[in-house]
Amino acid sequence: MLRNLARAGVAFAAVAGVALATVPAAQASVGYYVQNQQTSLCATIAGGVSTANNVPAVQYYCDGHGSRRWSLAPGVGGGVKIQNVYTGKCLTPAGGVSTDNNLPIVQFDCDNHNSRSWHLNYTGTPGLYKLQNVQTGKCLTVSGGVSTAPNVPLVQFTCDSHPSRAWYVYL
Repeated sequence: MLRNLARAGVAFAAVAGVALATVPAAQASVGYYVQNQQTSLCATIAGGVSTANNVPAVQYYCDGHGSRRWSLAPGVGGGVKIQNVYTGKCLTPAGGVSTDNNLPIVQFDCDNHNSRSWHLNYTGTPGLYKLQNVQTGKCLTVSGGVSTAPNVPLVQFTCDSHPSRAWYVYL
């Protein structure tokens, strides 16, 4: 797992760095797990199968279902789009513009709106990032920050040092 974390860290550093690169095709088709540091659960889409816009993002067990996997694509504002491998939709704050804390994160068409892009802020720990929305400046987190129950919604919140604001990204 540490080797996978290191590889993912290198890939994300390359994407988040000055020279924005795309994820190699072999990795993009498999996708990355995005696992919360605090809860150890993975980002996914509620129910795991809907391709509709505005379906909430939640945390769930890091199993082999395709909805637990995410690929990266060049975004706007120096960020990347985080696209669900199964649904083809991108993570975004609901409505796309509010800077309110606890605003739900949903899936939506992967267009070029700033809210579909995220900065991957390296924490200094291999494979661990804070995912900060380009439009709102808020970080992806688990609602309430501590529950290890599956299906707890993902929301945006002020980027601080709480471990629920950090995510391991690995193959």
